[in-house]
Amino acid sequence: MSRKTNTGMNLLKGLIFFTLFVAYTGCESVLFIELEESDKLIVVNGTITNDSVVAIQVSRTRHILDNAPVLPLEQAQVRLLEGGSLVAELSYTGNGYYRAQDFIPGIGKTYTIEVENAGYSPVTAFTQIPETVRIEKLDTTTLEVEQQGGYDSYYGYSQQYLQFDLTLMDPPGQDNYYLLYAEADRSWTEYRDTTVKVVDSLYYGGQWNYFLVDSSYTIYDIHRYTYYPSISSSDIVVEAMTSHGVLFSDQLIEGKSYSFRGQFYYDQLTAADSAVVDFRLQSISESYYKYLKSRQSHYDTKENYLAVPVIVYSNVEEGTGFFGGYSMDEYTITTFIPEYYWDHYYFE
Repeated sequence: MSRKTNTGMNLLKGLIFFTLFVAYTGCESVLFIELEESDKLIVVNGTITNDSVVAIQVSRTRHILDNAPVLPLEQAQVRLLEGGSLVAELSYTGNGYYRAQDFIPGIGKTYTIEVENAGYSPVTAFTQIPETVRIEKLDTTTLEVEQQGGYDSYYGYSQQYLQFDLTLMDPPGQDNYYLLYAEADRSWTEYRDTTVKVVDSLYYGGQWNYFLVDSSYTIYDIHRYTYYPSISSSDIVVEAMTSHGVLFSDQLIEGKSYSFRGQFYYDQLTAADSAVVDFRLQSISESYYKYLKSRQSHYDTKENYLAVPVIVYSNVEEGTGFFGGYSMDEYTITTFIPEYYWDHYYFE
């Protein structure tokens, strides 16, 4: 028995669908909405610490549709007050930065930044430099985790990590905020092209015979550079993984001794000879903490049109930006992970 197909009916359905599609897409129109430009504000961004001179960036806000780079204010008057008394007038040094010449802030004190510029409302912001929280100890170990897939889906491969446990003692009776990151002084090998042509000679047959010989020597240069390895961690205290480091507070560890656990990928610490790794624990002000946490939330949700928009925290009155403070403790280790680290490695 033969099967009959209704070709005409299928063609008609297709034609109707195409017509409706064209009609739908062809009805789109472009709406031009004129957005009013709000008053321009002074933007203050910067942190102060007890071991560096003060450097603050001053710029202005832009229109929402303005794609121009940051616009620094080069004629501003910037003053720093300690406990209400003027301690430094900052000078413009380029790239939007104002710096104090000699003044270095102190731990436990409150500082206010005041910025004025013609045509803008003056702004103020204040912060404190918290007491330093020491790194009590730091232990490291090597992890080797078997992975499946990747470049060898049948046999799999192993991923190596440097795991660390960093112990701190959280001061009781106060709110404390922390930022943890690492800085590594690494090196890499640049091999020289040392293939040379050597003329050699051999006496035989009653005469000297000359010929070329290729000769190669292992000569290389070692170059050093600074690198900031990314810390990965699933520790319960972690509140945000930011571009500045791991952000957390003492909400779960109030007044306790606590050991924070994190990891680095091995390939972040390789070196031609050795890598000196500084673990840096910053005790940060509440304003700095709120700024970093809200900014990371903004980055995490800005591509999700279903998410509630996040407003980045600002403590600058009559303007925008942030002004924060911190103190820092360091713990240094030396790692020996060769550039081809599956050979051998160790730590000190």
